[in-house]
Order: sequence, then structure tokens, then C-alpha cells
Amino acid sequence: MEQAALIKQLSTALTKDSQPSLSELMLERGFAEPGKTATNIKLLHEALQDVPLLAALTDTALTTADPDLALNNLERLLGTIDKDRLKTVLFDPDNRRLLLITAGASPFLTGILCRRAVFFEDLFIQGEICCHKDEATMLAELRQRIPEGTCFTELQKQLRLYKSREMLRIGSRDLGGLADLVEVTGELTALAASCLQRAYEICMAQLRSEYGAPLLNEEDGTPATEAEFTIFGMGKFGGCELNFSSDIDLIYFYSSERGMTAGIPGPTGEVKNSIHLHPFFCKLSEQISKAIGQPTEDGFVFRVDLRLRPEGNNGEMANSLRSAEVYYESWGQSWERAAMIKGRPVAGSISLGNKLLKNLEPFIFRRYLDYGMVEDIKGMKQKIDQSLARKQEAETNLKLGRGGIREIEFFIQALQLIHSGKKPALREKNSLRALEKLQHEGLISPEVLQVLHDAYVFLRSAEHRIQVVQERQTHNLPTSEAEYKALARRCGFADTAAFNMALEKHRGGVEAIYRDLFYTSEKEMREEVRPEVAFLFDPKADIDLVKDLLEEKGFKNPDAAFETLLQLRDGPPHAHLTRRSRRQLDRIAPLLMQEVLDSPEPEMALLNLERFMNTAVRRARGTFYALLAENRETITVLVSLFGTSQFLSRIFIQHPEILDSLVSRSYAMAYKDRAVMEKDLATLLTEADNYEDRLDVLRRFRNEEFLRIAMGDTHGHTPQGELTSQLSFLADACLKQAVAIARDELIPRFGLPFCHDTNQEAGFAIVAMGKQGGMELNYHSDLDIIFIYEGEGETRPVAGTEADRFKQQSNP
Repeated sequence: MEQAALIKQLSTALTKDSQPSLSELMLERGFAEPGKTATNIKLLHEALQDVPLLAALTDTALTTADPDLALNNLERLLGTIDKDRLKTVLFDPDNRRLLLITAGASPFLTGILCRRAVFFEDLFIQGEICCHKDEATMLAELRQRIPEGTCFTELQKQLRLYKSREMLRIGSRDLGGLADLVEVTGELTALAASCLQRAYEICMAQLRSEYGAPLLNEEDGTPATEAEFTIFGMGKFGGCELNFSSDIDLIYFYSSERGMTAGIPGPTGEVKNSIHLHPFFCKLSEQISKAIGQPTEDGFVFRVDLRLRPEGNNGEMANSLRSAEVYYESWGQSWERAAMIKGRPVAGSISLGNKLLKNLEPFIFRRYLDYGMVEDIKGMKQKIDQSLARKQEAETNLKLGRGGIREIEFFIQALQLIHSGKKPALREKNSLRALEKLQHEGLISPEVLQVLHDAYVFLRSAEHRIQVVQERQTHNLPTSEAEYKALARRCGFADTAAFNMALEKHRGGVEAIYRDLFYTSEKEMREEVRPEVAFLFDPKADIDLVKDLLEEKGFKNPDAAFETLLQLRDGPPHAHLTRRSRRQLDRIAPLLMQEVLDSPEPEMALLNLERFMNTAVRRARGTFYALLAENRETITVLVSLFGTSQFLSRIFIQHPEILDSLVSRSYAMAYKDRAVMEKDLATLLTEADNYEDRLDVLRRFRNEEFLRIAMGDTHGHTPQGELTSQLSFLADACLKQAVAIARDELIPRFGLPFCHDTNQEAGFAIVAMGKQGGMELNYHSDLDIIFIYEGEGETRPVAGTEADRFKQQSNP
């Protein structure tokens, strides 16, 4: 219908005061509740007295998620907002569209506008709806609104008012298409962090006035310094991914328990109210939690969840750095490792929080591939699935259900936990950025990245559109047809059919990728096992027939082979296998034996496999079993090595930690030139923090590369004539970095070596002799080398610009 015709019809209906004809017109226009909408139209007309504007409002409302709700909420606004100010906004097509989109999508946001007319002024008249804010901007605004000396009650009130104002701005920008998912989740996270920081600052000042400054005991007699306090954000908070109704998962930490507060002067000059640091920081944590999470007449800022702290609900409110490190290193569980991937300091002392994260890296990120975590995460998801099945939510829950947000998050976390020990670039807390880094490191394909990225954006956006209606903490799709249609329209779809098609596409893609990682089918693995191998592992099989079969397969000593077979089937002697390790061994043992039978020397292969399983993996048996269970091709490579080369087998059994290297793509490279080896080693060394760690990296690199070269040679993949050059390149790379490691260790202690004759830094060189000099090293070669240096002189301390030069030139 043309605008002029609509204006004429509205004018006629309103002039005649004919409710039925106005209702019929609204029904004809497409409103679902024409009677109620007709009433709203009349009330709007009485207030605005502008039929062309009313016609524009009617047309614009029809583009919103719920046209009837849009006009009803607009009529509600007339009760609190100045009519002239409202008309100013409604006459502007862009502002009219944004206001009605908000009114037609969210009673929660409209309620904020109705309660606080000043927020309407800020949002639409002052133009804040067009503004993006970062955390620094929000914190500056909070400090202005909540000055020093604010009492606790006023702190709570102002935090809640600011939160409402910013939720209105962020939600309206989201619904109006002015901000994408990354910006929306980032701003919600910034809002939580800035509110926490201001709550910390005010609460800390109040406690200091009551108990004095928190002072650390200094053992060396130096003046006491103040203890620091940090707040960790976990989960979506840590990943900068909060949604409209998120809890914020927090953990509180402080510097040390060793110390007391300074106290405050008493009436006669004595010091009073001095308490130990632990209760002081527990009080601080409680006050911050109340400032943010306690419901008041103004609501709450964010719901606070402290269950992720050490020992959960039974744990202390706040923990010192030392007690936290002891807890995680001694009792930390798999789910806590997964949780800590996203943990980051969000308020208080950020440097203290980063220090703790650095100290916890060995707990969070294992140095070797950790496929045991796959089993643990799989178990977590299975418990979720069982719970949803009981609640019949598997198809309606966007977060926890089939192909949902949690499957994407678990997929990312599993790959991070497996590989981040060796690939620090993967230690990313944000889900979308983590996906990009997984693809950059070659762990997922560009196609998988695209599927998961698009699904995550779609599902999280739909989750926001559900929660923004009433700020309800739900992830379930609506059950009523009208609400479901409104959700589809809030998500930008014309109808529920189009929304459902997109939803199923994304869920199906996520489900397929998730299951490909987490559900390496045990049925498929069993189907790979040939009947004769299954017979060998049948506990009811006749022992003599089993031995006869072993002899037929090439074992000269079938009795000894049978004993080894029993160990492979039942586990090493005196080994107390966990239920998970038992299940994994049952999966891999038949496949290992099948590869043994197919190897060139089955007897040698089985003997080396026995040594490996009994001695090499005893300290990390579950991890090795899990790695093999999740990497079928590694079983083939491993047994092939055991059955073809006693020399390589001995190296591998002596250094079982390099098993994870068999899984990495680097083993597909039959040839690396000197520059590539040097770059690979230099990259690994950047991850080492001290001298001993760098030596460990150097030795491990040598072993891994030696094994790679030898396996390529054994299987005929190394280009002819390149074996000796590959070994020589490896020696050169290790020598070059050995010089750098030694130099970095010695110069800070003794200074730079200077030559008297030139008054310049003395030169140093290693001269290779023999086979190394001729680039002709073989497997058993020693390195014949000579160390030479330039002239006579002494070392000089490094300081200032000279120290800077040393740091820049420390790698020769």
C-alpha cells in the first residue's frame, strides 16, 4: 500500500473514531493483534497529532520482530518521555527505525527506557546509539560517576544504573545491526571488567580506611611493600565473549599470606584493627562480589559465580599465589585445565594475574601432546548430553545441545590442550581468534574454520536474540509459535522455515566436525582387526592353538611371544590401570598386534613393543595409550619402526617423550635444508625461560630430528645422497644454538670478551673437522670440532647501551 493511501485510510478511520474499521485496517496491514494495535494507534495519534508520522510508524513497525509489540512499547514510552523529544527522534527515519526495532524486540530494553527518560536522551538525542566504547572509556565514565569516597550503598546503585544504561546502548546497537557479534560480546565484557575494576577500587579504599594498607613481610629487612590483588575472569568473561545474560565466573587471588595490614591509629595513638592478609583479602573479595552480584532495588550488575575457584564451593574466597600454584600442581583436575585456558586477569593488578598465569603454564599446557584430555572432555560432554536427554532439551538448547555452542568450544579447547604445550601461538582465549590460529598452525582446514566460525556467529547471535527479550539466563529456543517467529525475525529471517533451515545447516556442520574429533569410532577400530588377531586376544581361545598361530606367523619362540601377548592384552605386570586406561588399551592392543604380524621382523617388533609398553611409558601410561587410541596411523609408524631397525627402536625407547612427534606433520618431511632446521630450533628455544629449559629443548630437537631423518631413510623417503647432509645440517643447527645458549648464560655473569689488540669484542668460532667438516656425518659419527678465539684480553661488564647491544646481537 502506498504511503499516501495509508495516510488517507488512517485519517478517515481516526476521524470517524471507528474502532472496527481501524482494526480491520491493521489486520489488512499484517498485524497479528489488530484490536490491540488499533488501540495503540489511537493513543499515539492523541499524543502526536500527526497522521503522516503515524503512517510512517506503522510501516516501520512492520519491519520489526514483533510489530504489535513495537507500537505497544512505543505507546508506553509516551508516559515517561517528553512528547516533543520523542517526536524529534521519530521524525528521523534512522532513529525511528532503531527505536522501533528495540521496542519490537525487547521488553527488557524498553523497560529501561521507560524507567529512565535520561537514558532515552543519551541514546537517541545525544547519539550514543552510534558510539562504540572500549573498556578504558567505560572505566573513565564510572570513575566520574562514582568518585573516591563513595559509600558502599551508593556504589551498588551507581554500578547498576550504569550497567542498565550500557546494556540499553549495546543491546540497541546489536538489534539495529550497528555492531557485529565480536563488538557486542567485546563491549559486554568491557562493561563487566570496568564495573569490577571500579568496585575493586572503592571497596579496597574502604577496607584500607578500616584496617590499613596490606603489607608484605620482607625477610631481607627492606621496607614493607603492599600486597597486590587480582581478579580472574573465566569462561566467556576470560574470552571476551559475554552475552546479555551471562554470569561472570570469577576467581580472586592475592600476592602472599605473609603479612599484616598496617592498622589504623587508635584514640591514644596505638595501632588497632591490624589483621592478617588472608582474612583482609577474603573480606575484599566478599565486598566486590556483593557490589556486583547482590540483588538490590536496582537489580544486579552481573550474577557472580565463584565455583571455579580452587576446591569450588568448599574453597577459600581468595587464595594467595603460592597456595593456588600448589593446588593446581597437586590436585588440579582436567576440567580445571580446560577452564584455565580462558582464564585471564580482568581487574585489580593485571601484572600479578599475568605472573600467576605464567607460573601455571606447566599445569595448563603440557609439554607433550596430551590426548588424555580428549577422553576427559568427551566425558564432560557425555554428562551434558545425558542431562539434556532427561530434560528433553537436546534439540532446543543452542548452547549445550546437538551441534551447539559448547561443542564448538570443546573442539577448540581439546586441540588447544593437546597442542599448546609445543605451539604457544594456540594459547588464545577468544573462540573465534583461536579457530583462526588452529587453522594457521595447520591443525584444522580452511573449510572446518569456515564452518565453525559461521556456526559460532549464528548460534551466539541467536542466543543473544533470545536473552535480550527479558534478560533471562536461557539458551533454549522458544516453545510458542509466536515467540519462535519473533526470534526468527530478530535474527534477520523472514519466517521460521528459513531460520530452521539455517539452524540445521550450522548444527549439522558442527556435529559432524565435533564427532570426527571426539568419537573415533571404537566399532570402526574393531572392524579393522582381522579374525586371526581377534582370536589371539580371545581370553577363551585354546592356548595351544594360539601358540600354533603365533608360530605360523613367524615367531620362533611362540611361548615367549604368548607371554608378551598376555601383557599386551592385560597390561604390564603389577600395573594398576585406571578404567580409562583399561578401555584405551583394549582398543589399541589388537591393532598393535596386527601391525606386529605385518612387520618384516615380527619377533623383533613384538620384543621392542614389549620394552616400550613395560618400561618407557610407565610414568605416563594413560597419556600414551590415549595418544595411540586417537591416532591410528601412529600405531602403524610405531610398530614399523620396532620391526625394521633395532638402532632406531633403542633411541625411541630411551626417549619415549618424542612419541608425540610421530603425530606431527613434520614427520612427513623427508628433507629439510639447513635454514629450515635452524628456524625450527630457534622458534622452539623462544619458548624456554631459562638455561636448563633451553638445554632440554636442544636435546629434544636433536632426538626428534634424528629420528625423522632415520625413519625417512629407513622407509626410502630421503632423497638419494642426502642422508649425510641432513645429519650434518642437524649438527650445524645444534652447534649454532649451543653457542648462543652458552653466550647468553656467560655474558651476564662475566661480561663481553674484548681483545687487547683491537679493543673490540673478541671473535669466537667452531671449526668442524673430519666427517662434519666434509658434510658426511653418519648415524654413529662423533663431532670432531675445534674451538678458537681471537687474541688476548679480558671480559668487561655489560650495562646501558652495551647491554642493549648484547641483547640484540646475542645470537651469532
